[in-house]
Amino acid sequence: MVSPPITVIEAELLEEGDFCFDFPHFCTLLHCAEGEAVQLVHYGVIHPEGSGPQHWRFRSLDLYRARLSRRLSRDLEIDMAGAALAVDLLERLRRFQP
Repeated sequence: MVSPPITVIEAELLEEGDFCFDFPHFCTLLHCAEGEAVQLVHYGVIHPEGSGPQHWRFRSLDLYRARLSRRLSRDLEIDMAGAALAVDLLERLRRFQP
């Protein structure tokens, strides 16, 4: 009898308001090039703290919004501006749900 493979998942619990990631770490977690992350900031998908990429710090919410935006862009074949708008609308809907 063959045992099914075991999948190990690691997770890190993050506080929503804390700045957790610097720019290189954020790009690594997002699996994207730095230029794509800069575009996410330019279109208002994410809002890092700091004066420029070398000083940016990101929250866990930024990582969530960036991943959602990239997934919407890929799955719905929309540009970054459309994905940014969709993420904002989804966030507003989430706030109004009881």
